Amino acid sequence: MGERQQAGEMVEVLLLRCYKAHVAPEDGSLACPKAGVYVLRFDDIYSLVPSKHITSTVEMLLTDQPFVEKMERF
Repeated sequence: MGERQQAGEMVEVLLLRCYKAHVAPEDGSLACPKAGVYVLRFDDIYSLVPSKHITSTVEMLLTDQPFVEKMERF
């Protein structure tokens, strides 16, 4: 940890996909079972409109230790 990684060296935990956010806002969550650095990447490759405003909220909620230990056994 602490070393800079190239994108190709990172492990993707959520596959990149196209969301129809112009129809309805997207909402979701992701459980991160291991401690480390997680990168949020927004890709605008599918867009026909070049300019937009993106609003995001990221919350980190700590879990209890038994839950973390159970996830590490997987």
